[in-house]
Amino acid sequence: MAFLAASLLAAIPILGQAVVAGAAAAGTLFAITGPNQSVLSRVDPVTGIITPFEDLAGADQGQLVTITGDPASHRIFAVRSSVTFDPNGISVKNEALSINSQTGAFSVSPPLNLPVGQIAFDPSAKVLYNLSANGVFTLDPITGGETLVATLGDVSSGILAMAVVPGAHTIYVNNFGLGFGGPATDQLLTVNTQTGAVSSSPLLTQPVRIISYDPSLGAVFGATECCPRQLVRIDPATGTEVSAGTFDNNNNGSLQFAMAVDPASHTVFMDIQTFPSFLTTQDQIVSMNDQTGATTVSAPIDQIVWSLYFEPVVVITPESIMADVRTALASGAITSAGVATSLLAKLDAASAARSRGQCNVAASVYQAFIDEVNAQSAKSVGAATTTQLVTAAQFLIASCP
Repeated sequence: MAFLAASLLAAIPILGQAVVAGAAAAGTLFAITGPNQSVLSRVDPVTGIITPFEDLAGADQGQLVTITGDPASHRIFAVRSSVTFDPNGISVKNEALSINSQTGAFSVSPPLNLPVGQIAFDPSAKVLYNLSANGVFTLDPITGGETLVATLGDVSSGILAMAVVPGAHTIYVNNFGLGFGGPATDQLLTVNTQTGAVSSSPLLTQPVRIISYDPSLGAVFGATECCPRQLVRIDPATGTEVSAGTFDNNNNGSLQFAMAVDPASHTVFMDIQTFPSFLTTQDQIVSMNDQTGATTVSAPIDQIVWSLYFEPVVVITPESIMADVRTALASGAITSAGVATSLLAKLDAASAARSRGQCNVAASVYQAFIDEVNAQSAKSVGAATTTQLVTAAQFLIASCP
């Protein structure tokens, strides 16, 4: 990530209810690479092979500072920062990019009014958020319009990180203090996106540089700098950390601001950069199972990896969403049999309309299903399950033949 992104990054919490195993079966690890920090690439986390996909530098040779995405619609969102010189001095321009992850086609918003540290997407609410200037804002990736969600107030001058809890109206911000002249400090801030209320956790025992969220587990994970370097599961209410595994025991290299999660396999991807010589760098992708701690490290990468985003492959059919409801009831992710029966009745009616080619009727019934799921979220339906079911229903509305 660029300098601005190096001061801001991503996080999220532990949810109490059981969740449904996600429909994602595989996916693609994307990264921002290249000496100009502008190329969207695919990364093989085993071999370390980088496959350039699209150069997004633009006419002003901008740099990509942060990426996120919506796997259901195959969109990757990014922010491009360009520096130009004019008679009045140096001018910095930030633009939001919307990229088709299958074709590479992209659109660019008008210039943003606020600086950008990190963006994160809520796939349930279909809202893109921007962590900027000690506040959290919504960001329209098409118009560039931004609306204040919450003011963070007195935060550290160190590294901030943001992540969204899908469907739960909650954002977590990692408030990392560099501890100039003293030890580093870290705590999680909880932002209610409906009210703008912000609360703080106790200080974390081990500060974390980067954080991620596994929606299949409903848990926040952070990577500690040393010693030893670990992936820890964090309770954002108490600040308690439990080690999920240890990696890079010798603490060689620098832990970069690049982390992504594959929820289907519970794999957390991280980037470590070493310096074989004074003028050269070498990156490697660390892949860790956040349940077992099993770890692999890629072959050396001959390019700098600036940012990561994992896009899972999502297979959604009228039958799969009904199976997800039944599985959720069996696992406890849906706690009311009556709610499950009501949801299944709506899905059955929508499927029948879809099979008859009545897409408008099916869309209306799927929307009623979405409304009921959202109404039951955090009551009879777990937050992660809400995200999964709502996203699947929205996909079926959009993909009706």
